[in-house]
Amino acid sequence: MQILDRDHYECQDCRKRIKDAAASGTQLIGRDRKIWRAEEVHHIQELKEHPELGLDDDNLVSLCTQCHNLRHGRAPKRFARKKKLPSEERW
Repeated sequence: MQILDRDHYECQDCRKRIKDAAASGTQLIGRDRKIWRAEEVHHIQELKEHPELGLDDDNLVSLCTQCHNLRHGRAPKRFARKKKLPSEERW
């Protein structure tokens, strides 16, 4: 909670993306134009490799879920359309 408070619940990757785009004169579109609410705290130096930095504030950063997934190489979640079960179909 301290890290989220420190970062004002703003995703630091989103903030950096917007700052870098402004500096380079690049126009962002869609989702990339907004700083999303941070809901997760990420270890900059991976915890497995550097357990001594596990609770070091300088090694923690607030991220939104999508940026956190991107940092870990996970694909964004997509919502699958639910299929009706045979018992739900009308006859």
